[in-house]
Amino acid sequence: MRDQGIALPSVADYVRHGIELELEPRVQVFELCRFLAGIMREQVLATPEERRISVLPEMELILQLEEWHHPNVVDDKERPSGSKTFQQLAQVLVTGDVSLYQSSQPSNTHWRNWPGAGRL
Repeated sequence: MRDQGIALPSVADYVRHGIELELEPRVQVFELCRFLAGIMREQVLATPEERRISVLPEMELILQLEEWHHPNVVDDKERPSGSKTFQQLAQVLVTGDVSLYQSSQPSNTHWRNWPGAGRL
């Protein structure tokens, strides 16, 4: 991971991190990704330089969220356009006023909230 060698985790390591292997002892890629994100979060996420690759140099970071309430886009009734979170984020982008983002719903972006996400 980022030029740092790491040993593959044992089944017990997954259990200790709350990751239930669906096909134990076989490990699926999304299960390994969940493990790595849990133990090496900063190495898994993009660096500030990597986040800038597809952004024009004159553009400034106005808001960075680590957690938010994400709609379940698999459900036709929960589209981003109807999401209070995404409506607020759109207003922040239009105005540049970060105070318009007021989290009113609990964060649900942790992988435990999306057990089927490895299958999408």
